[in-house]
Amino acid sequence: SKKSRAKGEKSDMETEALQAANEELRTKLTNIQIEFQQEKSKVGKLREKIQEVKQEREQEQHKHTAYVSELKAKLHEEKMKELQSVRELLIRQHEQEVARMVKIKDGEIQRLQSTVNVLRDGAADKVKTALLSEAKEEARKAFDGERMKLQQEILELKSGKKQLEEALNNIMQADKMKAADLRTAYQSHQDEINRIKRECEREIRRLVSSLSTAYLFQFMAGISILLYVPTNIKPLSCSDIFHQHVSLESLFAEIRTMDTLQCLLSKIYAKKQSLKLKRSRETESQLKPLVEKNKRMSKKNDDMLQCIQRMEEKIKNLSRENVELLSAQPTLKRHTSLNDLSSTREEQEIEFLRLQVKEQQHVIDDLTV
Repeated sequence: SKKSRAKGEKSDMETEALQAANEELRTKLTNIQIEFQQEKSKVGKLREKIQEVKQEREQEQHKHTAYVSELKAKLHEEKMKELQSVRELLIRQHEQEVARMVKIKDGEIQRLQSTVNVLRDGAADKVKTALLSEAKEEARKAFDGERMKLQQEILELKSGKKQLEEALNNIMQADKMKAADLRTAYQSHQDEINRIKRECEREIRRLVSSLSTAYLFQFMAGISILLYVPTNIKPLSCSDIFHQHVSLESLFAEIRTMDTLQCLLSKIYAKKQSLKLKRSRETESQLKPLVEKNKRMSKKNDDMLQCIQRMEEKIKNLSRENVELLSAQPTLKRHTSLNDLSSTREEQEIEFLRLQVKEQQHVIDDLTV
């Protein structure tokens, strides 16, 4: 009876110890489940943050595209305004030039009419020769002055054209180099961001899988303890308890590393965004003077084209004047023959006019070249 009583007391003590161990394991299991739910919520928050970052980046890209389109529209409007102002200026200059030429032609017509009237009235030979010499001298002086002006303008335009071409080539080379640098920097930043994103996703998957497997093992162990059959009772050894503590510590360490990794990733992303914004502002500040310089160069090109057009108009006017002089030459011959002028003087006048025509033709050829 004493032996049976001792056995009963021993079995009661073992059942009490097992119940206490079961209670302790139940509390640990509930704590682990709470921690698992907390980790789940952390992972969900991390995913939400990643989605927010993606949305912010898409919004920034849309803003940049809208800003670029606005800049293009403004540039087009400014160019159209400049073209309109240049067109109006050219029209005014053309009208002024036409009015000036009309005045000059009217004066020449009146002067020639007066000379014709004098010759028709039968003035003396001295007056005729004086008028002819005066007309020749004036024509020579006007032609020489116009030729010098045109040659000087041609030289200035050629030098300006060379300078503009050199500046344009330099600007184009600088633009190409800057665009290549910007493309390489943008590509490297995109590669770095994609690499960090892949590493983060891989680390998150690994941590989530490790946490899920660890919690699953703990949950199965708790279920097996709860469904424990008394006939197969085996007390837990110290090594099992130690292994459980070690596994819990490793899980907590992994959770801490995950938190530190998350903080590090957020800091890296913030730095990347600030660097990207800084570089975009630097590129805008660098491109602004280039755009202004391009505008100035285009304006200079337009001015050069206007000067060339004016010179062409002057050349046309000179050629027309030559034709008029040649057509007026037979009338002079007729008047001189009527007034018994010498044939040698007529030949000299014809030769002089031919020389003038040749010189003007040379000037026209130089301008066209």
